[in-house]
Formats: sequence, C-alpha cells, structure tokens
Amino acid sequence: MKAALTALCSAVAAPLLAQGGWVTPQPPCELSAAHFKVNGGVLHLKAAAEKPDQRNGQLAEAGRVLVAAILQDKQDKNPAAWYYLGRYYFEIGDAGGADSALARALSLAPPCKQDIDGYRRRLWASTLNAGLAAWQGGKEDSAVVLFGLAARLVPGNPKAFVALAGLYAGKENYDSALVFYRRTVEAAGNDTAFAKDKREALGNAARLLVGRAQNDAAAQHYARLRASADSIDRGLESDSTVLARLIASSQSRKTRGRRLAPADQQTFTRDSSGRAQAVAQAQVARAALLQQMAADSGKLQAAFAPAIAALHDYLAAYPGEMDAATSLATLYAQSGRAAPASAVFDSVAAHAQNFDPEDLFTAGQRLMSQRWYRAGARALALALTKNPYRRDALYSLGVGYYQLRDSTNLLAVAQRLVQLDPLNRGSLKLLAGAWDLRGRRDSTLKYVAQADSLLAVEVSVTSFVPDSAGAAVTLLATNLRPAASKPFRLTVEFLDLQGKPVASETRDVPAIPPQENQQLDVKVSGKGIAGWRYRPS
Repeated sequence: MKAALTALCSAVAAPLLAQGGWVTPQPPCELSAAHFKVNGGVLHLKAAAEKPDQRNGQLAEAGRVLVAAILQDKQDKNPAAWYYLGRYYFEIGDAGGADSALARALSLAPPCKQDIDGYRRRLWASTLNAGLAAWQGGKEDSAVVLFGLAARLVPGNPKAFVALAGLYAGKENYDSALVFYRRTVEAAGNDTAFAKDKREALGNAARLLVGRAQNDAAAQHYARLRASADSIDRGLESDSTVLARLIASSQSRKTRGRRLAPADQQTFTRDSSGRAQAVAQAQVARAALLQQMAADSGKLQAAFAPAIAALHDYLAAYPGEMDAATSLATLYAQSGRAAPASAVFDSVAAHAQNFDPEDLFTAGQRLMSQRWYRAGARALALALTKNPYRRDALYSLGVGYYQLRDSTNLLAVAQRLVQLDPLNRGSLKLLAGAWDLRGRRDSTLKYVAQADSLLAVEVSVTSFVPDSAGAAVTLLATNLRPAASKPFRLTVEFLDLQGKPVASETRDVPAIPPQENQQLDVKVSGKGIAGWRYRPS
C-alpha cells in the first residue's frame, strides 16, 4: 500500500487554485453573462483574483449573486451562470460543487469542453491528493468519497480507480477491489500513458480471482479426490508390475516344465492372489473416484470460470506473459480440460514468437511436478523448438510422454536423449520404456539390460553453464560395479542451437574404485553454445 500511495502521489499535480490573476473563458468557449446578476458574479470573481486583500469577501459575494441568479431569476438555462458558479466553487476548493456546476455548464455549452476540462483536471489533482492523504491518515471513508469525486471529475484518468482498488484490496474487500480494477482497465483503454496501470490492474484482478478459485470449496474437494486417485494410481502401478512379474515367472516355469516345491508354491499362490486382489480393489476404487470427479467437474468449472476469463483477458493484452499462461493452463488441467490446457501454450507461442524458452521450460517443469502431463509436455515441446539440446527438458518431456502412454513421441525423445547422454541409466530406461509401450520386447530387454547390468560406469552431467564467450560443464562418472572400473576416454562436444559442434574436449576417465565417482570439469571457448553431448571412446 505504501508503494501504491507513493506512486500515485508522484503522478498527480498539486496546485488547486488559479495563479496570476483573472482568466477569461478560453476560445472556443464564448459566454455572455446575459443577466445583471450573472455579470455581477463575474465582476466579484475578477475582483477576488486581482485584489488578494479582498479575496474572501469578493468570493462570498460572487457565490451569493450567482446562486440567486439561478434560483430566483430563472438563469438555470444560462450556461454562463453555471460556468461562473463552477469557477466560484473552484476558487473556494469545493470540488463537489465545482463538479456539479461545471457539468451543467458543459451540457449547456459544449464548445466550452476544453476550458472546463482544464479546471476539472486541476480539481482532480487536488482531490486525488486529498484522498491519498486521508488514506494515509487512516480516514478510509473520507478517502473513498474523495477518490470517487476525483473519478467523476476526470473519468478518463484511471488513477482514482487505481487508488480505490488498492484501498479495497488492502481491506480484503476483494469484490469491490475487482470492480475498480476493471474500471481502471476501462479508463486506461489504449492510452500509452496509462499502460502500466492497465497491466497491473489486469494482473491484480487475475491474481485475486485465481486465489479465490483455488480456495473455493469445490476446488478443495476436487483436489482431495485427485490426490486420492493419484495415490491409488501409484499403488496400482506397483502392484500391477509385481503381479506381471509373478505371472511371467509362472509361465516361464511352465514352459521349462519346472515346478515349485509345495511350500514355495503355497507362497507363490498367496502372493499372486494377494496382488491380484489388490489390483482389482484398486481398479474398482479408482473407477469410483473418477466417476465422482466427473460428476463434480461442472461445479469446479463454474468456480474457475471467472479466473479463467480474467487470465484470458490478461493474455489477450500481453500474450507473452508466461506466468499467466501457466496459471491458465493449470486451471484448465485442474478442472479436467487437458486439451485447452495444452492449447494455452500454442497460443502463447503463436502470438509471442520471440518468447524466452527458459520461461516455457520453467512452466513445463512446474506442470510436470503437479502431474499435469499433457499441458507440461506441450510447454516443454515448444520450448525445445527453441533449444533442442536442453537435456533436463528432454528427460522431463520423455517422462511426460511415458505417463501419457504416447509411444511415438516418447521413442523420438528417448532416442534423442540417448544420443546426447548415452551412459546415463535414466536415458537408457526411458528408451526401454518407449520400446515397451510399442510392444517391442526384445528392444525393451536390450536397454533394460544395458541400464541394469551392462553399464559399468554411469555418466551424469551435473552442471552446464553457457555464456557469451563459451561454456563450462561438470560431469560425474560413477562406478556401478563391485570392482574397479577400466579407464576410458570421454569426448564432450558443445553444440549450437542447430546441433553443430562449436567446440569439443576429450578427457581421460581413470580407473574408479568400486561404488565411487570421478568428477570431470570441461571448459571451452566459443559463441552460441546451447547444449552438449558426449561419447565414450
């Protein structure tokens, strides 16, 4: 709130009253007094401006005769009467009276708009400053009245709406705050002078509505259901894997004509029956949860609708804003709308072609961590079009495709990953998973064997730091065997965005004691380095 007050105070001009003597109406505003009392009011106003020692008395007389002309002498249709009455109120600092009188004058004499607007702007500045002072002084009711008056004086300037929105947000009266955030956006329009106010208002409105959506009872209930479903999925996956192994073991024994000892057969039957029962119960429980989630999705979508609309408004104005896009994708995903969630990032990429891939990497990783795989995968896939050699993003994308059971895209990603990082168990297991989804048992077993038993030394890249002059990479070689490893050589290539080598270095990896590791630091010079790959030799 203090920052908002400081910014607003610095944005408005201070002086209220005219300086430098009497000022006549400025062309094209041409007004004739047309009545002796109105003319008398003008003379009193002129005297007040030119004779400071008589100012108060002359102003009082000006006000008396102008009011009398309007009320007693039927000058209510005379624009000059209202104009000079507005000038009187302006001089005594009565912004409300000036607002009303000048509005009547303008309705009767439209050519006077520019002249009248000048007085209204000066009144607006002093009124807004008075409101800010009242707010700072803890007189919030007075501040609301003054801000409202300032908004009427110059409705095209959003600063009063900004102040009202901030005041109500500070009081946690979010409904009123939202009203004035919207009024700020309307008043700012496309005026570049108010671009910052408009952006902040759109962003603040969206944040308020997102917070409200996430705290809605329907959202809380749906989140609990989803957490239960995720927990069941993890248990189901584990039990299904164990059951599949037990069944495969039994089939293998039958093929070979072998039988278990009676005691072992009893244990096998008990374990397999227990796993099968657990899988069946989990499937029933999961189906019931999914049915309940489907039934509750309408309530959730209704709760999220205002926040989604606000984020759409924000992204329509600022299409490259990745935090807003991520929030929108999350709301869609949370309410079971995977397709619109991933489409958010297509829209961002289409409208902000120069987006920073780091923003999309961050968004994708965040969504992946929340198990919103489809939206997260789309964000990572788009980011990789800008930097195809980001290893952590490739791996996360592969995990996302595996969870989505997208074997075609997973295979392509896993193969790219193994080309970059061939001595890493995670890369090899991801490729094994891709072949498994495609039903290629031989290829699956090949890469499972490489990851679990054939790979003697695993290599992990723990740090990659590119800059304008080159790049540095840190590799960790870990001996997976119970005996010392054999020495070998490792060539590290540094790649540009098109995959062309910019520089390379070869390092000798010495014999490593069992279960220990060796760190290798490689630094090269070269411009445009975006990624790395290595190969043993």
